[in-house]
Amino acid sequence: MKRSLIIMICLLTLTLGGCKEDQQKPESEAATEVEVMEVISTNTKSKDQDISMTLHHSVKNQDIYVECIVTPNFKFKENSKAKKEGEGQVIVYVDNKKWGSFAKGAFILKGVPKGEHILTVKLLHNDETEYGVEQTIQVEI
Repeated sequence: MKRSLIIMICLLTLTLGGCKEDQQKPESEAATEVEVMEVISTNTKSKDQDISMTLHHSVKNQDIYVECIVTPNFKFKENSKAKKEGEGQVIVYVDNKKWGSFAKGAFILKGVPKGEHILTVKLLHNDETEYGVEQTIQVEI
């Protein structure tokens, strides 16, 4: 208990100590360029089931970073042909052409050609039948 209180006081002191308006940065920090990536989020829910998918994505150079959050209690699973509710993978299409299947909640689409593209992510059961949950977004490389 004492230890937690001391840690909280230290964190509060550090936070408040860093909030000075006229604080100058060292030249080495001021000259550093920082790249900010915009992360866009969308959400869909299955009409028949309580499963929903939230999709976050960002673009850097010719790569699209994608994160799929599927709730509730969904497990990404590969190499399993037995259909089990709450398990599966996603399939990704770029401009209506299959890009790949992923059994992870976060993945990167590398080397996407420059230009505007339609990205579709569909949630699949283990036997590759669809859950009825999908996201379609437009991205520009």
